[in-house]
Amino acid sequence: MCKKVLLLIMLLCLLAPARGFAEFLPEDAVLPEPTEGPGGESDAQQGGLLEEGGLLYLVNREHKARAAYQPADLTVPKVATRKKDMEQRILLRPEAARALEELFAAAKREKKYVLYAVSGYRSYGIQQILFNGKVKEVGKERAMRTVAPPGTSEHQLGLAMDVQSSNFLNLDQNFGETPEGKWVAENAHRFGFIIRYKEEWREITGYADEPWHIRYIGKAHAMAVHALNVPYEKYVEAISDLPEYVLSGATDLLLAGIARSRLAGEASPLPEQLLNANTREEQAEALRAATLPYLPEDLTYEKALWAIYPTPKPTAGPRVDEDEETHLSVVSGHAVTP
Repeated sequence: MCKKVLLLIMLLCLLAPARGFAEFLPEDAVLPEPTEGPGGESDAQQGGLLEEGGLLYLVNREHKARAAYQPADLTVPKVATRKKDMEQRILLRPEAARALEELFAAAKREKKYVLYAVSGYRSYGIQQILFNGKVKEVGKERAMRTVAPPGTSEHQLGLAMDVQSSNFLNLDQNFGETPEGKWVAENAHRFGFIIRYKEEWREITGYADEPWHIRYIGKAHAMAVHALNVPYEKYVEAISDLPEYVLSGATDLLLAGIARSRLAGEASPLPEQLLNANTREEQAEALRAATLPYLPEDLTYEKALWAIYPTPKPTAGPRVDEDEETHLSVVSGHAVTP
């Protein structure tokens, strides 16, 4: 039975290479069980943000994911798909799933655009099937331009999603010319996603333009990458030695500022305060001090921080009238003032 399923998947990949893979999965194909949160501990998910299992982990043809790697916390994003029966087949890690929901909701609210989720998490084995099918169809050299070999796909991380719109149901470069595709390119960073592959980055990424493929890295980093307009490989290279608390708590302005200087070859050593901060208080003060030089004149550090990491603002306490204090006394059942 297993061989029949594999052959059927390969045939479907050959017949419809530009459409979403989730649509063509057989009903009896084995998929990981979705969860509503962390589904168990994994040594691959206890490291830093830039390590395997971290939100910033870089995967490409030089930096591969292990064949056995599978996120332990996959969940189903509550977003539209082109076909109802695809909804439970599309998985992402929880933070990326929530961000995708916000992205789709904003597209509909702001522009009345209807976006569809097409393909999220794909295991190493499924990616192997896809790649082999493409090789049989067009040859290995051409297949390498459009389909990631197993272990080199961001989909294995559970942090990437292919998207379509209700007005354009193909996964090809023309999506980038549609109103919906342009909106995604201009707004994905607001929700923590980046457009991972662009034509002008082909020599670095190894892939042609893929305006439908978005990768979640968190709002601060996505906004920094968008501002810099550089391949993710270059960005990771520029921030790879930053302390973990900086990677997880810095604003986009600080991250982009540090990366911009380093990419331009003008980098100066990181401030000692940033490198030697240990307590939460020291780290918070170090982040503030390091960010101040990058703040526009009309923006405070608090506003820049809240824009990335929303924090409930303190509410005002009950109003007390200090000019006249009123006392109530009860006389014959009536309240009176003295």
